[in-house]
Amino acid sequence: MAVVSRDSTVRLQAARAFDSAPSNWTVALHNAPPADADIVVAGADMDVEADVVFDPARPGHVLDDVMRVAGRAREARIVAVSSPGGGIGVTSVALHLARASARSAPTCLVDFDLEWGAGYRLGLPEDALTWADAGRSGTSLLQAALPVSGGFRVLASPGETGPPDVPALLEAANAHFARIILDVGRALGAPDLLRAADSVVLVLAPSASSARRARIVLDRLTCGRVAIVTNRIGPGGEMSKAEIEGIIGRKVALELPCDRRLRDAEDDDRLLAAHWSRWEHGIHRLWRTLESS
Repeated sequence: MAVVSRDSTVRLQAARAFDSAPSNWTVALHNAPPADADIVVAGADMDVEADVVFDPARPGHVLDDVMRVAGRAREARIVAVSSPGGGIGVTSVALHLARASARSAPTCLVDFDLEWGAGYRLGLPEDALTWADAGRSGTSLLQAALPVSGGFRVLASPGETGPPDVPALLEAANAHFARIILDVGRALGAPDLLRAADSVVLVLAPSASSARRARIVLDRLTCGRVAIVTNRIGPGGEMSKAEIEGIIGRKVALELPCDRRLRDAEDDDRLLAAHWSRWEHGIHRLWRTLESS
């Protein structure tokens, strides 16, 4: 990202406007447009060819403008994370996939859980902006998408206000982000979200009942790319991988173990920070598979 201006005031204002940009952006100030810049943002004092013109009177709009330009060249990859039932760890899986994605591209997690979703999991304040605020009173979708620790943004659920206009919301998110992670919650209640996704991650417990419900979900899915993930594997009476595969009729892509550190992180409203843990290593392996598919 090249910000081009010779006016010191404009350069300072532009630099401040990019403070809330995604962490994987590289923003540099220039006196002339460099040849290798992906996007050129020019001050009004410059008579150069630019992708975006920075308006000092509306500095907050420059991120919207830049992401809109970046979005013209591609369609965002959409990954839906869901489960056949509740309490299986869908939100934690979705959040950690979003963090893995954000290391290489602007990423937004869109929370469609109308009960206990990502906002609750991250301890966001009750008056935090949600996707229901986008478009109201001049609030843009990018303003409603809150930056969180991990380098990605979250469009939180407004709670029990009813489902959004899914195509319109995803189209707006596509203009700003290269990757969109959907926290869908229960799969059977959100067929339109699963149909909108390029890939679906179906998280289930290592039990016969969860596997049987997963089979029902899989029989109704129209998305061709599905990754089956069993979460909270540990010593005890859970079913083996082969037994679960026998019920659902598909291969299990990943087994995530019980992790005390993850439970501690969830209690503290944060993401797991132990990069060498088996749980997080599995998440990164899953994301690499999704990204290459």
